[in-house]
Amino acid sequence: MREKSFLPVTLSLCATAALLFWLLVYAPVQAEISAMKLETRQLQMQARELENLQARYGNLADYAEKADERLTFAREFLPTNIDDEKFIDSLYQIAAGKKILINSVTVSEIPGDEIQRHTIRVRLDADYISLLNFIREVLDGGRLVELANFSAEGSGVLYCELEFDIFAVKN
Repeated sequence: MREKSFLPVTLSLCATAALLFWLLVYAPVQAEISAMKLETRQLQMQARELENLQARYGNLADYAEKADERLTFAREFLPTNIDDEKFIDSLYQIAAGKKILINSVTVSEIPGDEIQRHTIRVRLDADYISLLNFIREVLDGGRLVELANFSAEGSGVLYCELEFDIFAVKN
């Protein structure tokens, strides 16, 4: 009788052992393998995206350096300090190069919330071509300058009054 029950007990023990092996070892390992395959696919997609970006922009360090240069230029274009004296010095230097006589320079501050704005009023004597070159050089300078007002009188030598607005970011 023992021999008749030996086979079913052995088979049921083997089936139980196989089921336990599948539940405790095989299924978790397969789940981990699937998760690793998914992560590998995601990393491959990211690698392809990086390759595409590098192909589009070249060396990304160069791209970052160029972006930093543009940011530096923007900060200089709209400085954090209005520095009236430096701007007035540049006006005198430009005028000397164009053979223009500056009669007077006055500064007035215009209140604002986020941006400082000063108006520089310049009275000068110049001929027509020198005046145009002077204005162009001031406006094309290294900072944000706006010609706010302009008046001129005379025929050969013009007696002019110019108002330039200069800007800076408030600290």
